[in-house]
Amino acid sequence: MASLIAMFESNVQALSKQYAVPIDQVRFLTLLLLGYPLGALYRYGLHPSRTSLTVRHVFSTSLGILLGLLCFGWSQMFLLFFMTGVCYAMLLWLPTTVVHLYTIVFAMVCVSMGHVYRMITDYEGWNIDFSVPLMVMVQRVSLTAFALNDGSRADSDIEQKLTEVPSLLEYWSYNYNFHTFLAGPTCTMKEYLNFVDGSNFKATPTQNDGGKEKTHGEPSFFFPVIGTLLGSLVCIVIHLILVARFPLTEIIAPHYSIPQRVLISHIVGLHIRTRYYFIWLFVESINNYIGLGFGGYDKEGKPVWDVCKNIKVFDVELGTNYRAVMTAWNVTTSLWLRRVCYERLPPKFILSPNMCSWLLSAMWHGFYPGYYLCFLCGGFMNEAARKMRRLLHHHFQGSVVTKRVYDVITTTTTVTINLYAAHCFPLLSAENGLKYWSYFYYVPLIVVVLITVLPLPGSGDRKGKLAHNVGVATQ
Repeated sequence: MASLIAMFESNVQALSKQYAVPIDQVRFLTLLLLGYPLGALYRYGLHPSRTSLTVRHVFSTSLGILLGLLCFGWSQMFLLFFMTGVCYAMLLWLPTTVVHLYTIVFAMVCVSMGHVYRMITDYEGWNIDFSVPLMVMVQRVSLTAFALNDGSRADSDIEQKLTEVPSLLEYWSYNYNFHTFLAGPTCTMKEYLNFVDGSNFKATPTQNDGGKEKTHGEPSFFFPVIGTLLGSLVCIVIHLILVARFPLTEIIAPHYSIPQRVLISHIVGLHIRTRYYFIWLFVESINNYIGLGFGGYDKEGKPVWDVCKNIKVFDVELGTNYRAVMTAWNVTTSLWLRRVCYERLPPKFILSPNMCSWLLSAMWHGFYPGYYLCFLCGGFMNEAARKMRRLLHHHFQGSVVTKRVYDVITTTTTVTINLYAAHCFPLLSAENGLKYWSYFYYVPLIVVVLITVLPLPGSGDRKGKLAHNVGVATQ
């Protein structure tokens, strides 16, 4: 093992030096690229129709751990092993009525330790380290515990609930599988087990247009794989072109007027977003190729590839309201926040479910002050956008023209004002975040706070929106 790691590291250093790319990025991208050949072996050589579940679990887990060791080393992998080991012990020994609470608290403590370590060793740096899989693993261990709690309640009708504790091999395979370990995304334990045993591909009867039942089996993965792969390549090209000309620090340069700074903010925001688009679309492509991304068939018999979808690019870029943008960004993290926080809070809790979700998201990301400026402002923006939509939306529904005018105005406003909060995230420090806000005289923040706290006619809360109103900016 030591010789393999040393050989890999030697080749990575050579590539880094040859192409003048940071070594952590070369290492990470090289291991991500291995997902395709390893996925081909897993999909065709170890197909569930002719391979035992144990072999598939062992193969996927072993490769995932190997990739982790090659990418992060033994010392950084220790915290991940420790967290999953303790969380599994809690599943076995704690009552199902409380196991979900202890699990998420312990997991958040572990990820907090990882963030503190990162801040000590690489303050305000963006080097790729173990904190990325650690953050994903927090979602997985907590979702599993909450699913087990749901399965213990007779009144629970949640689709992803678990009625028994998964085996240790299943648990480790879920957390350390080679195709989602490095960069996610997160699916539920039930979705993952259905993929491993092939039940997500089993023939499903659906209604076709003629009213007759039609049976579907394993779908073609060509377009879901090629489409996301090409999309990821386009995004990385855009990122590389823009980041060289417009670095992040350009948005806090003192010599721009407000209109110029808005334009620069849009350009910088685009190259930041395309960096995330590239990773998320790339890993979605790999998981679609392997089969985990397949979620079954809809009522019309069309295949649905949504299990590993973490980004809806056009909804983010052209969203007509703040909630639509946030629910299309880092989709699986938004679902995690909804399942473990937004829908779980007791009535009349001291903070609103929306604000609690934003706070949990900020803590999950780390402790840089810029994160909290971003999420605090974003929380107010989300509430303000909901109130303004209820106040104005129905006035523009009289004709197609007024609807289009409304969409153009809201899209432009949403994209522009979102940058005001979102840029605090990569700036990291409170000093830089407040400096950026000061160039706009804090007007956007003041406006959204006033809209949120002041009563507006016709903007009272409506019931029945629980499953749709959580929109959390997850960078």
